[in-house]
Amino acid sequence: MHKNTWWRSPLALPSALLAAALFIFLACFGWQMASPDTPTQAPSAPGDTAPASRATAAEASAEAPRNAAPLPATAAAPAPTFEERIDELVRLGQQTAAFAAQDDPDAATESDRIARARFTELMERFQDAGERGLGMVATLHDAKEPETHGRKIVLQLVVFTECERRNAAAATLKNRARLDPFVQSILDSLPMHEAATAVGAFALVQRPFLRACHEPGVLGLVQLAAEERFSREVATRLLLTLWDNMQLAGERTSDELSRLALLHLEHGDPSQRTAAYRQLLKDERYRNLVLAWLREKNDQGVAHELANLAANELPPKDAIALLRELSPVLSDQATAFLTLAFRDGNTVADGYRELLAANTHPTLRRDMIIGAGMPNTPLALELSLFALENDPAVEVRVHAVMSLSGRTDAEVGERAIQRALDDPAIANDPVRVGEMVFALQNLEARGHTNAVDRLGQRLQSMTMLSQSKELLARILSRSLPGGLPSGRPGGPPR
Repeated sequence: MHKNTWWRSPLALPSALLAAALFIFLACFGWQMASPDTPTQAPSAPGDTAPASRATAAEASAEAPRNAAPLPATAAAPAPTFEERIDELVRLGQQTAAFAAQDDPDAATESDRIARARFTELMERFQDAGERGLGMVATLHDAKEPETHGRKIVLQLVVFTECERRNAAAATLKNRARLDPFVQSILDSLPMHEAATAVGAFALVQRPFLRACHEPGVLGLVQLAAEERFSREVATRLLLTLWDNMQLAGERTSDELSRLALLHLEHGDPSQRTAAYRQLLKDERYRNLVLAWLREKNDQGVAHELANLAANELPPKDAIALLRELSPVLSDQATAFLTLAFRDGNTVADGYRELLAANTHPTLRRDMIIGAGMPNTPLALELSLFALENDPAVEVRVHAVMSLSGRTDAEVGERAIQRALDDPAIANDPVRVGEMVFALQNLEARGHTNAVDRLGQRLQSMTMLSQSKELLARILSRSLPGGLPSGRPGGPPR
């Protein structure tokens, strides 16, 4: 089971290359088929110039020695290979990124224009660009090496664009004979290595290309994931995409998929269980069944997964209702509420006020404040201040301080900590005072030295656990001359 994270690790190649490559793709998304340009012949000269020239050439030939070798014709430069064109696109992406980093927008725009044209030429020149791209993907063993990573980015766009091209043709001709085998080839390539997984997932996850004929291939990847030989996350997302596409295409109805999902609730493979939960959550008739099943199993890992699915996919009001029902099973739903707050902060704020008015679900209110207070928005500020002043649960007030101390406005954070230290429920509890030291660390991280100085003086006089005292000393040592607040012996003057 993987822990939830709120961020992803940076890529090895500068992110500007990815942005440039994606811009290439977006610009080329609507490219149209065109025949390669046919070279035209130069016009003949008027009158009898051409025959005279031929005669002159013949005379020169007759006068030349019989054993003289003919002059070689100038050979045309060979057309770039597929691989050479891919590498050119990688170089153009790097060049565009470099111009952007040097704040030269005109040069970056021109470099990008050339890259778009080259990408279009590539797709028009090679009608089997997808197969060639998959073949090249097989060679990308070390995706962290910059050049290899650049090829992976371009090949993602090639493989996806090939799927788009064949999907459009399939829709026009009512025949998927060229699309379905290519999609199967992508599925077959996914387990090769990390780069192949990334390319295939980019092309297929949440795209319309997977259909019922690919179900055995997707389930094969699910089985590999169960054996820990393939990414469980990618296998799950592919299965969810497959089920969505089969329903949209009429290959299976919603009722059929829900009945199938019921059979998978007890499945031993976590990817298939996740797909089952998600399918049943989408159908209001089965949500209570899923919740009852979860309460019976009391599985925290499954409950976290379900909460995140609800936060990402259900209508916000429905998601809040479901998260409330999950609260007896799930003690921490902050990540889910963070997701919801970015989707619809007002609905989360309304849900918090509703629970506060009823004075119920204090743990859920805490998670709402953690999640909804995280974005740097006026609504998040307003909600955190409201909770600090009005929520009767001390845990909610403490986390409101944490949210406020992480903001860029030093005055807001300092005032929140001072307000909390005036609260007897916090000031008289050594554990809670220690939590205010963590809030002080947020101010330190923002460089609010004067606020750290003032609050440090107050906190040093309060009772807290030994580890909190040690943390406070380290914060003051890093922030203040001599590690002492102003006005203390050895510290700076006030």
